[in-house]
Amino acid sequence: MENLTLKQMAIPMIKAIDSFNYLLKSHHRRVAVAAYYIGKELQLDQDELLRLVISAGLHDIGALSVHEKNSLVKEDVSDPDPHCIMGYRMLSSFSAFKEVSRIIRHHHVKFNASPENAETDIPFQSHILHFADRLDIYISKDEFILNQKQAVTEKLRQRAGNTLHPEVFEAFLKASKGDIFWIEINNLSIDKLFSKLDFTLDYQLKTENIVEFAITISRIIDFRSRFTAAHSYTVGNIAMELGKDFGLSDEKCIKLLIAGLLHDIGKIGIDPGLIEKNGKLTENEFNLIKLHPYYTGQILGELHSSEWFREIIHWVERHHEKNNGTGYPYALNDDQLDLEGKLLSFSDVIAALTEERPYRSGQPINLAMTIIEEQLAPYISLEIFEKIAPHKTEIANIVKQCQQQMSREYSLPIQNI
Repeated sequence: MENLTLKQMAIPMIKAIDSFNYLLKSHHRRVAVAAYYIGKELQLDQDELLRLVISAGLHDIGALSVHEKNSLVKEDVSDPDPHCIMGYRMLSSFSAFKEVSRIIRHHHVKFNASPENAETDIPFQSHILHFADRLDIYISKDEFILNQKQAVTEKLRQRAGNTLHPEVFEAFLKASKGDIFWIEINNLSIDKLFSKLDFTLDYQLKTENIVEFAITISRIIDFRSRFTAAHSYTVGNIAMELGKDFGLSDEKCIKLLIAGLLHDIGKIGIDPGLIEKNGKLTENEFNLIKLHPYYTGQILGELHSSEWFREIIHWVERHHEKNNGTGYPYALNDDQLDLEGKLLSFSDVIAALTEERPYRSGQPINLAMTIIEEQLAPYISLEIFEKIAPHKTEIANIVKQCQQQMSREYSLPIQNI
């Protein structure tokens, strides 16, 4: 495979996640810009500054619901731990994001916190991120930003030395003296922001790192609900195994694993309440859900510089197409669909049927395969299904292992962070 770097993977994903985020559009970008300027004023080294900006670009990914989102835009977040801990869980398994996950875990740290939250246990970048986060909350999106400089600064001054770190406040005063600080909060793109950072510390990603990164990204969607906590992980592992059963190359099988892990990332643009609805979706609600493969294609399309990813993008944006042109979003016909994409589609429906949902229990493999044969396979490929069916025992084992592993990780207590 071609060489991919963390920069090539992380920047497009952060950019796309912020652009499509149903809950907090542009908030991450704005906080990242403010954090960058303050971090520069504090003379963070390049590595510290890079981690700070990445943390700011992802800091609220653990906010799983509209209710949590609404609480985050208040002056004081009454219970920040759930989304801080969930953000940590989503990111901590990716080795390159170990320190990033710790910064996010503590990004609502209060300067006057109780002694058990010792200063030495908390990354200093968490204080900067907390400050930049609150700064953005104070800025009204309905008023010209330069007209708010004094009012916002005074609000922050009242909290400096109390909930906000005084050293960070002093750095903010210096960084925000010029209008450019405020103008770029509203206007600087993620691409331009990252171009200001030194990526000499960037490193080449091997295949196992890309899988690790894909697992991390999949959690941003799947961990929004206990019902879907294992979904993408299960889809990816089934797809990889089916690829082996069909004699595909090792590289194709790894690509199928990654495609499965990333196939639902577009759901970040969908109301999470629809995912946990206890009952059948209305036609209008289903029409909203139907946007997610398009969003997935758009998000992963940000990796356009990578030839290696083009097949993966091709498969994931077609995983809800049907062979008779009635699928979505492109209404493709059978001759426009390939084997790998169909294997991904089968993996998706197998995983979905065998998982618990708010309105039903997970189906045993025999019943799931019967439902697929009778209701779904005719619209994907009966010929391919006939070759999949004899492997139902090994598929059931994969489903069980994936669900058990992700259930443990979703429920894992946070200790010694």
